[in-house]
This record gives sequence, structure tokens and C-alpha cells, in this order.
Amino acid sequence: MITREQIFRVAQTVAVPLLLAFVVRQLFGDPREEAPRSFYQPLLADIDFVPRKLASTYRTDVQELSQYERVSVLQNVSRTPDTTAVVLNWSRFPNVLLITSLLCAPWLDDTIAQVFIWNNHPKKLSYEDMKNTGCPRSKLRIHNAPANLLFQARYLACAQADTPYCFIQDDDYLVRSEIIQSLRARMSDDGAARAVHLLPPHEHLSTALREVHIKTPDDARISDIHVSFAWLGHGTMLRRTEAQQFLSLMRYLKVAEDEMKMADNYFTMLSNRVPEVWFDQGFELGGGQPFTAGSEGDERNRKYILRAAQYLDALTHCGRASCNALDTYAEQARPSVPYVNLDRSHAPTERTRAVCRGSACVLETNIRLLPDGVSHTAAKVGEILDLERRNAAAVGESSKDNYIQHPPSHAVDSKADTVFRSFSHATMGDMMSLDVLTDIGDAREWNTIELVWLVDSATEDILKACTFEWSSDSVTWNPASHGPICYDTSRDAVVDDEKVPLRECSAQMLLGSSALHLRATGRYFRARLNEDRQARWVVAEVWLRGL
Repeated sequence: MITREQIFRVAQTVAVPLLLAFVVRQLFGDPREEAPRSFYQPLLADIDFVPRKLASTYRTDVQELSQYERVSVLQNVSRTPDTTAVVLNWSRFPNVLLITSLLCAPWLDDTIAQVFIWNNHPKKLSYEDMKNTGCPRSKLRIHNAPANLLFQARYLACAQADTPYCFIQDDDYLVRSEIIQSLRARMSDDGAARAVHLLPPHEHLSTALREVHIKTPDDARISDIHVSFAWLGHGTMLRRTEAQQFLSLMRYLKVAEDEMKMADNYFTMLSNRVPEVWFDQGFELGGGQPFTAGSEGDERNRKYILRAAQYLDALTHCGRASCNALDTYAEQARPSVPYVNLDRSHAPTERTRAVCRGSACVLETNIRLLPDGVSHTAAKVGEILDLERRNAAAVGESSKDNYIQHPPSHAVDSKADTVFRSFSHATMGDMMSLDVLTDIGDAREWNTIELVWLVDSATEDILKACTFEWSSDSVTWNPASHGPICYDTSRDAVVDDEKVPLRECSAQMLLGSSALHLRATGRYFRARLNEDRQARWVVAEVWLRGL
């Protein structure tokens, strides 16, 4: 016969470990799943996609700079991951494995909470197919779609995410980890765009030339039109609510199934916002069967972009998918329509942004990239592609070539032999700024911070006519400690088939001292030109270094 004492001992034996395990979980969280070994990290290292320490100078044998390092604060600040990466699989599964390995790498643990593989291919995937990526089972989510939903799938995946942010990319592109971190940090800024798109220079130019603004009388339309078109596949960070609201709008419009599948052609167009686009530092993977290729792909894109323009025209006129000839805004109550911006607000910006390679930062400039003659006005939004053609003809081949061959991204690509070159001569008020996306003091204390440039001799003279400033909020600016000091280097860049010797110029921006309780702080660091100059900006590199 079992006694009461024996029952108590059995209960104690079972309950005590369970109670201790519960207490440990409450104090320290669930035990971390051990990540399997990645077979692809050696390949990522070979193509320079594993984070590494970059040199603080292009000068050689400079002992006083040996203790300096490049400032990359964001990568050293601990954060809770809150982003789901969405990757579609169709015909490039080897690429998907490499991309997944990068997204699941430990240096993105503070950003990527989950990797969502939406499999549009009829052959089903399982974790066993993905285990060599080094992605823990708990971090990887695989959805085998019953049919190929094309681009609609990425919005469906994002809408289902458990995180407030999504990172979307195609399977023929590799996006660096520090760039993903920069995108996510940008989304936290007050007044930040609801989505930020990475674009290579030729696509960035296309977006710039397609920008349309149509101002109408208050009683004629619900809203003005302010829009352009941008792709998402080169890398886009967006809020989950954007994907959800976009899908709601597409259902509200009762779009056809083929239109829903071509959702990328509608996403920026139907927002009625000029998208925030950054020059990228992308790496094409290629392979597989491209969906958009040749004249057939171009014609298909044209068809759906113009269909999106028709919807936007109707939405801003009457708030529906189509309007009657007698519809006027004055005769109807303001409709409640998801996603599309109908509040007539538009904050124009002349700033151009390029994301940094190697360090988490963004270059921002107001330097002109195109000549006069670019128009952003049209009689109707359906003229958006015709406007692009007219603008392309107006700027000319040489301007387009300079835009594509010498973009701002070349000033922050960690390569001395590529340069950003302005379209025309430097002008009073020109500005170039580095945003490190968080305060430099968030990760460590600094004794000194310098803004460093690798430039040609003419741009050295431009820099000496600049005011150097730093700011914590991009509103209140403080003068730097000193102006630039320049030295020779052994590095050259090639511009218009000519070798250009480069000089390294540095301006001391901040000084700190723990002994004197002086803390170096700041997020934005810029040079602002005080007078017109006859030369063009030619910048091979700009970066922050500190001690």
C-alpha cells in the first residue's frame, strides 16, 4: 500500500525540478537553440560579406594613426531583433541558401528575428533542405505555396510576420549585413518613411526621372498626386502594417488575379508618396530563370505600372477604383481608403542618400546630380513613363553616364579607386553629411572624432572653403574643432580614363575627455560649402575615424 509520505516524495521529486526550470526561464529566458554550422560562411568571407575591421587611413606608415579605428557605432549597440526577412524561392535555390546563410549569421542576430522562405516552386522545401545555412530551426519559417503567387507572396509573408518590420529582397541579390542594420535603424527615426528602397544607380535614375507632381483645385479632387515608381527586390525595409494595408487596398480595388501577382508594380504607385530610395552597395548573384527580362518583361512592367496609374488617378479623384464622369469631391464625403495617402501633404526634399559599405551609416547630400531641364509635372499620372523618356532626353547621355558611373554610393563603398563626382561645379550651400544612425557615444567613449576624406586636389580646395559641423538631431549644428588638414597618399582613382592622385584630408570634429567629464556625442557630421567654386566635387571616400 502506497503511503501518503511516498506520494509526497514522488510529487516533490517531480515538482522541484519543474519549479526550478520555471524560475530559471523567468529570470534568464528560454535556453538559446544552438545554431548549426553554416557551410556558406567561407564563401561569404571570400566575397567580403563577413564583417571585418577596415583601415582608418589610406596613408602608409603613419604611427600616430595606428590606434585610430573607423567609427561604426550601430554594429556595436545591443538591440532586440524585430525584423522578418522575406525571401521568395522559384528558380534560384542555391542563391536562396547563400542569402539565408547571411541573414541567419550571428552578426545579424540583433536585427533579424526570423527568415521567412516563401517557396513558389512546386517542389516542396523542408528544414532539412536548409540546415546547412546555419539557420536554427526556430529562426527559419518555410511556406510551401500551393501555386506560384509571384510577387504578391512577399506582401502576404510580411503581413503574417510576428515582427513589426520586414526586410524584402529578390533571390538574385546579396545585401550586406551592415546595410540591413542601417535600413532598420532609419525606420526608427521620427517622421521616417514607411518603406526605404535600395536601388542601383541606373534604377535610382529611373525613379528620379519618373517623379510626378500634379496639383489640382481642392474641389476637383480628394488629393493632389505626388508619386514615383521604385522596385523592391534590391532590398527594401518596410513596416508590417504597410504590407497589410497595401493588401487591403488591393482587395478594396478588387484587382484581378494577374494584377495581384504583379504587386511590386503597384506598391509605390498606389501609396501616392514619393518613395525614399537609397543608392545601394548591391552584389548581383544572377543564375536561374529571370522573370523580368527582355522586351517582353519591359512591356509587361509598363502595362501594370500604367494600370496602377489609372487606379491612383481614380483614388485621388473619387476614392474608388473608377469614377463616373460627374463625380466631384465636393459632392461626396471623404472616403476611408487604406494605404493610399489622400491628405494632400507633401514634403519635398532635395537630399540624396547612399548607404555605406563596411560601416553602418548613410551619406546624405544636396549636391546636384542632374542638370536643369528635369520636369516633374504632367497633365495626368498616366504620363509617368512618357515623362521619364522626356527627362532622359533632356538631361543627355553624358549626365546619365555620370549619374550611373560616379554615384554618391562610390564615396562610401570602401574602395579608393571609385569616386562620386558631381554633375557640375561646386556651389555655395553644397553639403555632404554622414549619419551614423545613432549617437557615437552609445557603444563606447571617444577621445576624438575626425571626418576624413579621400579626394582629388581640386576637391581639397573645396573642402578648405567649407564649414565643418556636427549635430545630434540634424537641426542644431555645432562648429567642428578644426578645419581640414591634408596629406599625400599613394592611391589613385580613374576618372574619364585618367589617373587622378588622391589626398587624404581630415577635420577634427569632436574632443572628449573622461578626466574633464567631456563626453563626445553626435550623430551627424557634415561639410558645408561657403562659396562657389569652379571645380566639380570628386570624392573617393568619406568616413569617420576615432580614438
